[in-house]
Amino acid sequence: MTTIRPMDFPSGRTLPEELRKAMQRVERYGVIYPPGYYDQLVLKYERKTILYPHILMIIGEPRINTHFCYLRVLSNTGRLLDYGCGTGDNVRQLIRDGYPREHITASDINRASIDLGFDLYRDKADIDDLFTASEAFPFGVGEFDFVYSASVLHVIDDDDELREYLANAYTTLAADGVFFGSTLGVEDGTVPSPDRWGPQRVITEQQLAEFLTSVGFSCPDVVRREHVHHQVNEQKNLCYFEFYTQKSP
Repeated sequence: MTTIRPMDFPSGRTLPEELRKAMQRVERYGVIYPPGYYDQLVLKYERKTILYPHILMIIGEPRINTHFCYLRVLSNTGRLLDYGCGTGDNVRQLIRDGYPREHITASDINRASIDLGFDLYRDKADIDDLFTASEAFPFGVGEFDFVYSASVLHVIDDDDELREYLANAYTTLAADGVFFGSTLGVEDGTVPSPDRWGPQRVITEQQLAEFLTSVGFSCPDVVRREHVHHQVNEQKNLCYFEFYTQKSP
């Protein structure tokens, strides 16, 4: 079972400020908020814990559509699992781009981030059926043609739990199925230790490849992307690795 430790907002960032910014980003997709809705959300989430504040800070900015293999996925439209879907940004982007909704499944270990997405997009009645929440992996062998993982690997700090997560992705893929996604990494230099806000795991490209191949995936294609820094003292050699790999025969 994958566990994620609660995190703090970076220094200088606050829940009310980040909720307002998130709503402004989501409004670009045509979402209309009723009068007083912002105040309602502030009260609600001041009483609750947002497990991973970074999810709130990036909602409205899906990552899947900039992935280097995204057009390849769109042209195939096989059965796709968003594994560790968070707020569901990437699911909504797939639907906007014409991916068949009946081929999409989204899963996370609990409903906290999923419900945050519904609160901000106000579309629960439309797409709630695509989402599932379970601490235990709920899918069987060969159910999907694609498994997508957006910024999940770097929030799993235990090596055995990471291998379990990757093994689940491997097992639930059909023959020649594709596992793709992104994770925070480091191009060179010292790998930073976890802090109160930062990710639990930051890996090199070689370490990423070793974890993937250790559970049976083929040697991955990896593309380095720039990382947008969220606090002034964040290590400057951080980057994002986008990866694409297949289930070995």
